Amino acid sequence: MQLRDLEPRDVRPQLTQERRELLELLSELTADEWLLPTAAAEWNVKAVVLHLLDDDLGWLSRLRDGDTSGQLEVEEYRTFVDALDAKNQRWISGAWGLSPRVIIDLLKFSGEEMDRWWATLDLTAEGGVIWAGDSVPEWFDIAQDLTERWVHQMQIREAVGKVGDYAERYLPLVLETFVWALPHQFRRPAPVGSRINVDLGLVHSWHLERVHESGRWELNAGPVVEPAASFAVASDTAWRLLTGAKYDDGAVTISGDTRLAAGLLGMRGIIV
Repeated sequence: MQLRDLEPRDVRPQLTQERRELLELLSELTADEWLLPTAAAEWNVKAVVLHLLDDDLGWLSRLRDGDTSGQLEVEEYRTFVDALDAKNQRWISGAWGLSPRVIIDLLKFSGEEMDRWWATLDLTAEGGVIWAGDSVPEWFDIAQDLTERWVHQMQIREAVGKVGDYAERYLPLVLETFVWALPHQFRRPAPVGSRINVDLGLVHSWHLERVHESGRWELNAGPVVEPAASFAVASDTAWRLLTGAKYDDGAVTISGDTRLAAGLLGMRGIIV
């Protein structure tokens, strides 16, 4: 099964709702809460919010307006990641003097513009998500943006102690997007036809199958009866694992060929 085989999934309504919840949350934060540390490396709450604003403005400038002056022209992956990290930090440092009120107003503006632009897109057109493949359907590119925004809002909510039911309401959508990192990134050697059951703690699961001598694995729906290995993880742990965050090792269960399935621990649904 390939991403192109799936019915387009329109997450634009969820993106609008997610942003509405973010703006409501930010409007309630105290001055001290804006400066609390988060799980996002060395970024505090304000830095994460500024990064979200940069993400909006970058999408609008590069993809809506066709201005590629801020685009990184680096082909080697590790060099690209380092350059992206440096670019993100330059933005945060430069925008640090903005007040919370100004940041919230700018996010409201950028969100409205993003909604207008997203509404014009053909969900079946070609997009690009570096961690899932060079060419993916546009609907998946949009879903990827939801996963990034959701993770950053979770980092903010956990930092200020206001998670509520936010996690569980979006988590299925997030994990159903993240799971497509697996067939693109997983390269453990195994005989053609080998299969690995993958359970991310949702009501449904998947399996990976080695389909070619070149090393390519394919993602398919549902478990198989006699897999070479099985990989199971609780959903709250799955998103942390897939974003390189700290997680509870005890929430991961690997059986069968443990060497084979352990390769899934290194999969990531973000650029890292």
